[in-house]
Amino acid sequence: MAHSDNLRETVEYRGYSLQVTYVSPQWQVSIGTVVMDRPALPPGKQIVKGWNEEETLKRAKTRIDLLIESPSLH
Repeated sequence: MAHSDNLRETVEYRGYSLQVTYVSPQWQVSIGTVVMDRPALPPGKQIVKGWNEEETLKRAKTRIDLLIESPSLH
């Protein structure tokens, strides 16, 4: 069985890096901090998994939006 790189893309969103990968059978987005003054996500919130690439990326961006706009909730 051939080994292939599952990394699809890395995008930056509001000071965070979003690394999109496909880990069979799901899509996964790992959220990392790019800009150091951004609030850190708790370890359990740094990975978003889903069945659809676009929807999983959208959920990761929503998680970042909520963190920036309401940091006391995290």
